[in-house]
Amino acid sequence: MPSTRPLPSSRRRPTYERPVYGRADYDRPRTRPMQSTPHWRRELDADLAAMGKVWQMIRNGATRMLGEIGRQY
Repeated sequence: MPSTRPLPSSRRRPTYERPVYGRADYDRPRTRPMQSTPHWRRELDADLAAMGKVWQMIRNGATRMLGEIGRQY
């Protein structure tokens, strides 16, 4: 039986939903705003930072668990 939980979603929009940055009238050349880093790179950096925090929590939990076991014996 399928789960009732919603599927995880991405913040990225499909290409057909992305806005087109361009000219308001046809006599101006089309320009796109310059981005210092691509969108996927910013998401990757955020994901790696979150993974670093998770690993830190796992290390802290493992240290505490070993301390609790050592305290009992």
